[in-house]
Amino acid sequence: MWFYAKDGSKEGPVSLEELQTILRENVVPLTTLVWTEGMDQWRPAHEVPELGAGGARQLIQPAPGVGHYAGPPQSSGLAIASMVLGIVGILAIPLVASIAAVICGHLARSQIRRGEGRVGGEGMALTGLITGYLGILIYGGLVAFFIILIVSLSP
Repeated sequence: MWFYAKDGSKEGPVSLEELQTILRENVVPLTTLVWTEGMDQWRPAHEVPELGAGGARQLIQPAPGVGHYAGPPQSSGLAIASMVLGIVGILAIPLVASIAAVICGHLARSQIRRGEGRVGGEGMALTGLITGYLGILIYGGLVAFFIILIVSLSP
């Protein structure tokens, strides 16, 4: 019976065939630590001969300078600005901050799409867009209402 690490916890026991299927179907990567009775310590699955022989996929090394793990994506500064401006546009500085939130939100989403997974913040950019458009709708409507009111009341 075999055990493997997944999301910081020990999973198993599973049979050799089950573990080979788990690895082959990318449920866990080949760098996952595994252990079975007779092993002196937990080892990455790709270092265990029994797991490579059972049809598990080959561990492909990236070309130098390509595909190295760089950690979690960094949040886009534009996405953060969009979210903050959207909230400020509703609460404190109507229209100006809301328009800036919409502009920053669209630029951030474009930047995130071009970032190929290295740039995050999609949720913040979307929050900025929603609050920005909402601020424009609310305060733009209020401005239009007051203009109509003033024009209709003037002699």
